[in-house]
Amino acid sequence: MLSEEDVAYFRRRIGEVLQDERATEWQRQFLSDMRQKMDRYGVRTKVSEKQFAILKRLTHEHSSSPKLHVVTQTSTAPRQPRQEPAGHRYSSAPFERSPRKRSPFRVRDPFRPRNPFRIRNPFRPRYPFRSIAGAGRGSFLIVLGCILFVGLIGSFFGGGGGNIGSSSGPRSVTSAPSPTSKGQANFTITDGDTIRLSNGTRVRLVGFNTPEKFEPLCSNEAMLGNRASERLWELVGQATTTDVSLVACSCKPGTQGTKKCNYGRSCGKLEVDGRDVGQILISEGLAVPFVCGATGCPPTPRPWCG
Repeated sequence: MLSEEDVAYFRRRIGEVLQDERATEWQRQFLSDMRQKMDRYGVRTKVSEKQFAILKRLTHEHSSSPKLHVVTQTSTAPRQPRQEPAGHRYSSAPFERSPRKRSPFRVRDPFRPRNPFRIRNPFRPRYPFRSIAGAGRGSFLIVLGCILFVGLIGSFFGGGGGNIGSSSGPRSVTSAPSPTSKGQANFTITDGDTIRLSNGTRVRLVGFNTPEKFEPLCSNEAMLGNRASERLWELVGQATTTDVSLVACSCKPGTQGTKKCNYGRSCGKLEVDGRDVGQILISEGLAVPFVCGATGCPPTPRPWCG
């Protein structure tokens, strides 16, 4: 079982990992489910050994992470069966592994090497769908190569210039070659108020806050978050000059550059043709002002869900 310190630790680390756009879709889904479970049950949260191992791996940091504590029976008296409420998820102890059931339609991983020393059972039934992966491995590689080739040709002929696609993921942007643009740099757009420089530095644009598109509180915020990201891409793509300048974050002294300051991100400003992108997004209703003090910030404004 988890203690209050463990629950607080995992909730904090899950929030930090979800802020990092490098997490995959299934990792985000798993961490979101675990955080909802901890928000609902707190210290009574029950997880299996496999779930706990995955949770530790996804939220690992340099500091020591919590260990799973299994409650054991210390009394010599016979153990009384536990009365579970109706509709309870677990039918046995929280860390007892249920027997694995094999599906007759399970497809073998085509990239997993076979063990040459394994003795096959001659009486084991053969499943009709298991041979698909092995038999079609060559065809699969050919189809994959064709898809990659077609995608490369399509990006070569249709991906240039300032064309705007419908994807909501990060996009690569190169600032215009102007000798007066001191903050000239290559960067990608993460969302409406966050960019990533070519050297890997994540920069939170200051002075405004746009709706969240990765963890929205409602559908309206998700729609506006995607629109703000697309609008920022339009402003950068249509600008003659861009200027990226780093500024000091509003954090406590001694925390600059650490995870305790703005989740480890840097702070900066982005100007297109001499205009701050934050002011443009605010004037178009895609952002709200968010001004921080010298060593801290007020609660993040998110008025899009009413």
